[in-house]
Amino acid sequence: MKRTALLVVLQALACHSTATAHDPGNGPGSWTLRHPLDQARFEAAAVTLGGKVYFFGGISDVCSDHSAACTVDRVDVYDPVTDAWSPAPPLPAAAPRHHLSLAVAGNSIYVVGGFTGIIGGTVNFTPLASTFAFDGANWTRLADSPVARGAATAQTIGGKIYVAGGGVSEPNALALTTVYDPALDRWSTLAPMPTPREHVASCMLGGQFVVIGGWRSDKSVVSAAEAYDPVSDSWRALAPMRTARGGLGAAVLDGTCYAVGGEDWVSDGPGTFADVEGLSTLDGAWSNFAPLTHARHGIGVAVVGHQLFVIGGGPMRANSYTQEVDAFAL
Repeated sequence: MKRTALLVVLQALACHSTATAHDPGNGPGSWTLRHPLDQARFEAAAVTLGGKVYFFGGISDVCSDHSAACTVDRVDVYDPVTDAWSPAPPLPAAAPRHHLSLAVAGNSIYVVGGFTGIIGGTVNFTPLASTFAFDGANWTRLADSPVARGAATAQTIGGKIYVAGGGVSEPNALALTTVYDPALDRWSTLAPMPTPREHVASCMLGGQFVVIGGWRSDKSVVSAAEAYDPVSDSWRALAPMRTARGGLGAAVLDGTCYAVGGEDWVSDGPGTFADVEGLSTLDGAWSNFAPLTHARHGIGVAVVGHQLFVIGGGPMRANSYTQEVDAFAL
């Protein structure tokens, strides 16, 4: 681990030492440290294409004089075989920079909304409706989403990209659900999610869009898991997570939806979480798995083969940054 990442983690642990204790539980699996990012950041997003992990945008503090947070347009590519990172073409000027929603359809990665700007900066958090496709080398602008929002979540089902939740500011939780059809370059609005929330995560499980966790508009966190059925255009409640949290990440590994990390703004608890929970069937219950080595939120999560990668994130509540990259396997 690089020294800067280690310092951030140690600061986070010191901060948490006076917080109310939280037990993330334990369970199967193990974590190994992988090659760190070149730039520490959080609220970036990760997705897998062609056996490699692509890590988009985020918020950092190393863009100028380290005096304030700043947005990041960079795209980094991780090769699990060589355990190495390399640069890719950056996000376009009209694309969001952080709190991105990503999905893969066909041979392209789709960026379907997010925020630009920095709270307290020259430009505050501003949601963008712009939609882009990226094939690993080239960017293409597509039809804008019906509503500009950030901190939503997206999944591809049947070749279409479903997007739920998010906010038009932070916090401002939406129930909005939309779908993008890449073949037609067209957006449509669907049945709203039962629980409005932002800073959410999701999986595609059992052919349905499973949205988990998040913050309400008052920044309280939820443990809710709700599944959208594209056939009936309807939602239903699933078993809730054991730990309520927003700012978490999620991905499917070997048929199980894993909910990883997260943040709580309003309780007396630790602020960030190391919790890892898994849901294997739509009618099942969540189970604990081996927790993250270091609690954090605003992470990128992606799966390659039989490994789940957790990238970057914030070890402390609100703005904090790490270069850490970890791999989970059973």
